Amino acid sequence: MKNIFKKILVVICAALLFTGCSCSIDDNKPEEAIETFFEKYRAKDDNIIEQLKETIENEDLTDNQKEQYQELMEKQYDQFAYVIKDVKENENDATATVEVTVLNYRSAIDEAEKELEENPDKFNDDEGNFSEEKYMDYRIEKMQEVTDTTTHTIELSLTKENGMWDVDQLSSDDISKLHGLY
Repeated sequence: MKNIFKKILVVICAALLFTGCSCSIDDNKPEEAIETFFEKYRAKDDNIIEQLKETIENEDLTDNQKEQYQELMEKQYDQFAYVIKDVKENENDATATVEVTVLNYRSAIDEAEKELEENPDKFNDDEGNFSEEKYMDYRIEKMQEVTDTTTHTIELSLTKENGMWDVDQLSSDDISKLHGLY
């Protein structure tokens, strides 16, 4: 259960990269493709939100937890900021160094995990058994309280096809960084 958020985000991002983040016809520079890619998140593009909903719907969470989790991700997209630091272009390939600033959900997850470790009985049901639902409610509650941000550096790879640049699939670590879980 500790890795359910990471699992959800990896699936979401993988799906979004294939369906929701193609670049526009004006993306004839790597920087423009990067801006298009990130702006779809900030604008909560319909494809991004639809994929988010579909992915969350398939997870083992209560309806309330699913709703709260979607709100957390949308809040992350609202707060998300990026700065393109450097781009190195080589014919049909490019690499870009981008600084992303996101809500620091990792701190809340660490706090919830520490609480679970130190006070496991806190998450027991009425019969004294561990309750994943109770733990997930606590973890989501902690994530909802997050206001601090963290900044990470991401190295993006881009590929040029038919004269247009596309951001390549992100690594799991970079996906975690984008969602404040790294």
